[in-house]
Amino acid sequence: MREAITQAGVNSAPVAEVAMESPRIRVRGQKPMVAMSFRISRQDWERLHLLAITDGVSINALTLRGLSKLFEERGLPGIVIG
Repeated sequence: MREAITQAGVNSAPVAEVAMESPRIRVRGQKPMVAMSFRISRQDWERLHLLAITDGVSINALTLRGLSKLFEERGLPGIVIG
């Protein structure tokens, strides 16, 4: 029984050689604008949604403002919004 298990688990077939393709040119992230997504809890999304409505801006604009502020706090140029 042990021999059967050992023999059955061994694959002695020759491994086929993999054809090497030429490296692909990166396409993603090359345009002037790059889409991103993130996940937050439903409760935080509701708060963020209300804040965006109150300020009359999109959630994206609020996110960019926050990221810009983080850069500026570190002495780096902020994000250009708009």
